[in-house]
Amino acid sequence: MSYLLFKLAFDAPVHFGPSDSALSLYTSEDFFRADTLFSALCHTAGDELDRLVKSVQNECLRFSDAMPWRGDTLFLPKPCFSAESASDISPELRKKVKKLKWIPVSAMNAFTASLRGEETFIPQDDDRFGRLVERTRAAVSDSEDAVPYQVGAFRFDDDCGLWFIAECREEDASWLEYLVTMLGYSGIGGKTSSGFGAFHLDDLVYLDDPFDDETEWLSSALHTDADRYLLLTSCLPAESELDAVIPSASFQLVRRGGFVQSDSYAAAPQKKQTQYFLSSGAVVGKRFNGGLFDVGQHGNHPVYRYSRPIFLGVDL
Repeated sequence: MSYLLFKLAFDAPVHFGPSDSALSLYTSEDFFRADTLFSALCHTAGDELDRLVKSVQNECLRFSDAMPWRGDTLFLPKPCFSAESASDISPELRKKVKKLKWIPVSAMNAFTASLRGEETFIPQDDDRFGRLVERTRAAVSDSEDAVPYQVGAFRFDDDCGLWFIAECREEDASWLEYLVTMLGYSGIGGKTSSGFGAFHLDDLVYLDDPFDDETEWLSSALHTDADRYLLLTSCLPAESELDAVIPSASFQLVRRGGFVQSDSYAAAPQKKQTQYFLSSGAVVGKRFNGGLFDVGQHGNHPVYRYSRPIFLGVDL
C-alpha cells in the first residue's frame, strides 16, 4: 500500500456547510471531511463507481479529511488531548493555544511536547487561510418570481488551499489521481452547480518517497506503531470495535447527516441516516478499521457514508 498526498488549489469559493448547524447554508467551514470527498468521488466515478466502492470495502483505499496548507507549510488538526501537567504560561498564551484549530506539521513535535509538559508551545501569529464571503443566488420556479437568498462561502487566499492523504494500492495511484483531477472540474462541496468548489491539483506527493522535513515526518508517523494515534479522518469505529477504542480515546463528536444526492434513489429528496463521528484530531490508543456504512432509507440503491481512518503515530 502507498500513501499519496494530494495538494489542492481552489479556483472558486467553496461551500462546506457544517452538518451540525441549522444555518449551514449561510456559513462555510474551511475544509471538507473524508465522507464528503468519497461521496463526491462516487458522483465523479461513472463506470468506475463499483471499483471505488469495492476498494474501500476491501480496505484497499482510505482517505484523510482535508487540511489546510499555506505556501510550503502543511497543517494538521490540533490533537484533542489535555496536558498531563499545566505549563507555567500566561493566560493570554493559554487562550491563544486553546483557540488553535490547526498545527503546522513542522511544529507537531513541539506541540505534543507541550502537552507532555516538557516545553511551552508558541503559536504562529497568522492562522488564517482565507476569508468568509457571501454570494447571492436566486431560487427560480415556473410559477413565481425569482427569490434571492444568501449562500455563505469560503475563499482561500492565493497561497493557500487544502491537502489530504490517500492510502491505496500502488497500481491504483494513477487511477485515483485521474478521479481527483476530474472531480476538480465539477467541484466539491455544496452549490457546485453555481461554480463553487472547483479546484486543480497543485501537487501530488508519494509519501513513501519523502523529499523534505515535512514529508519525512509524515511518512514516519504514518508507519509508526505508537501508544497513541492522531486521527486524520472524521469517522466511526465499527460496532464490534467500539468497546476497544472509545474508553481510552480523547475526542469530539461531529454530526454527519444530509440528503441523498441521486435522482434514481427516490422520487422525492430523502435524508440520509444521521451518525455522530469522531472528529479528526481525536487521539486514540488503538487503531481501528471503521467501515463503509449504508445510510440510505428504503431507496432504490445503497447510499454509502465513508468511515475508514488514517492515523499518525504521536508521542503523547
